[in-house]
Amino acid sequence: MKIFKNKNITGAAIFVAAALMMTSCNKKLPQAVPIIYPPANNSTTSIGAAISADTSFSFFKAAAEAAGIMPLLNDSNSLLTVFVPDNDAFRRSGIPDPSIISSLPASVLIPLVEYHIIPGEQFTSADVSASFPNEQLPTDLAVGTLPGTPINFNLTTFPSVRTGAAWDNNIPIVQPDLKFSNGVIHVVAALVQPPSQTLKTAIYSNPNLTYFKAAIARADSGQTGLNRIDSLLGYAVTNMTVLAPNDAAFKTILYGSIYAALRAQGADSATAAQQAGALSSSPTVFQNPALFSVLTATVVRGIVVYHFLATDQGQGFQPNIRAFSVNFATTPTFYTTLVNSAYSNHPGILGQATFTGPVVTKLQFTGFGSFPPSGTPYSGPPANVVSPDNHCINGVYDVIDKVLLPQ
Repeated sequence: MKIFKNKNITGAAIFVAAALMMTSCNKKLPQAVPIIYPPANNSTTSIGAAISADTSFSFFKAAAEAAGIMPLLNDSNSLLTVFVPDNDAFRRSGIPDPSIISSLPASVLIPLVEYHIIPGEQFTSADVSASFPNEQLPTDLAVGTLPGTPINFNLTTFPSVRTGAAWDNNIPIVQPDLKFSNGVIHVVAALVQPPSQTLKTAIYSNPNLTYFKAAIARADSGQTGLNRIDSLLGYAVTNMTVLAPNDAAFKTILYGSIYAALRAQGADSATAAQQAGALSSSPTVFQNPALFSVLTATVVRGIVVYHFLATDQGQGFQPNIRAFSVNFATTPTFYTTLVNSAYSNHPGILGQATFTGPVVTKLQFTGFGSFPPSGTPYSGPPANVVSPDNHCINGVYDVIDKVLLPQ
């Protein structure tokens, strides 16, 4: 019984050295040219004073005061970039009244405020490249130290611009470049939430991704260290983008594949349907010894790694790119994946975003192969992103409704 034809793409092995994981394709901004103070608008007002004087920022002022951040925002010797949610942004994020802010525990409030602040630099929208995927800036939020060093590990945020629109992560910037004596404010449409889990924790705890978790376990058979997808997902110091097929997507492709294989072996339609339904009804299908000759670790690994975006920075393709829904092109565009680590000429996956204003209302990806085989690459129905921009410490994952096949 043969489920997936996978002749050329076999190992799609992941080789990720720890040193490489310290870097990413998300582009760090060049050193911005400092603005000579007083700025062009001759402002002598600090960011803290501006927030205090403008009642439309009263929610953020209350949060900054409760978090003990106002002295930093008032400091005339500091240089800051601050993504400031106005009062409407707080309301859109589920906080209708400032009294709720004071009731938040410090463990929630302080990281939330610090994640909106870029210390030590002033970045205007003109400093942000419009190229894919986005920029990467260290925030004021430190969550530990880099492995094996005393250097702080600060969570990063990802501003981007394109055709007149701007975002921080996937949150629209509604008013950019308000310059003050100690930095610049970009007003955002909602709270920019800091991540709190690794991809491994978030994906493995998602009740709708149990087949994806089981597929990863099968794909990791015989692998060690960061060659294990499981280990890679738990490695905090990196950037990744993962397209995670939901359980219904895996059930559909497994049922159809097993049914077709049983019919090819001579089983009648009723028997094939009954057996295929039983075998595909649980994620334990990947651990079923009777299917090991079909769902080999190599075949499953090739499929799984096709769902990880990757780029080549001169040392082979690595999962080193964090892309939010707003970073994908509005025209069909190819994006390389970890399959390219074994098959460098593979065109990748085909992605396309549809915007309504500054918000993505549809995001789709199409794989090279289709089931049943159509004979024409990228001709099958696309996978729809049904849960976008699940932001994690080491990347972002999108839940999709179809398994993408690399061949």
